[in-house]
Amino acid sequence: MEIALYIRKEYFRGVTLTDKSAHILEFHYEGEHVDVFENGGLVFRFRYVLETKFKANIVEFYIPDMTMRGKGYGSVCMCEILDQLRQKQVTVIRSPFGYALAPIGYTGPDQYHQLMRGFWGATGFEISGDGDEAIQILD
Repeated sequence: MEIALYIRKEYFRGVTLTDKSAHILEFHYEGEHVDVFENGGLVFRFRYVLETKFKANIVEFYIPDMTMRGKGYGSVCMCEILDQLRQKQVTVIRSPFGYALAPIGYTGPDQYHQLMRGFWGATGFEISGDGDEAIQILD
C-alpha cells in the first residue's frame, strides 16, 4: 500500500558545496519525486515510496551528469530532502544498497560500495548488517 505525501512543490535553497562555492538549488517536489535544478539544469533526482505514513523507501536517486559526481551535490540534496520528510513526520527511511542498482559509470562493485558507504555516512545513514540496505531513523 502506498500513501501520498505532499511537500512544498518548489523552493530555492542556497548551499555551499565541497569546493566552498555558493550555489542556488531549486527543489521541485511532485508527489514522491524530487528533482533538483541549478541554473535550469537537473543536478539530482530522487524518488521514494511511503510504505506507511512514517516509513519511506528510496526507489532511486542519482546525479545524471557524471562530471558533477563527488562535488557534494548528492549529500546536500539528500540532507535537504530528509529534512522535508522529517517535517512530515517520516521516522524511518531505507534504501537498497546493491551493486545491481548502480547506474552506469562505476568501475566495479568495490568502487561502488566504497563511494556509497561514504555517501550514506555523510548523510547520516547506517549500513545494515548484511550490507544490502542503508537505513536512517529520523528524529
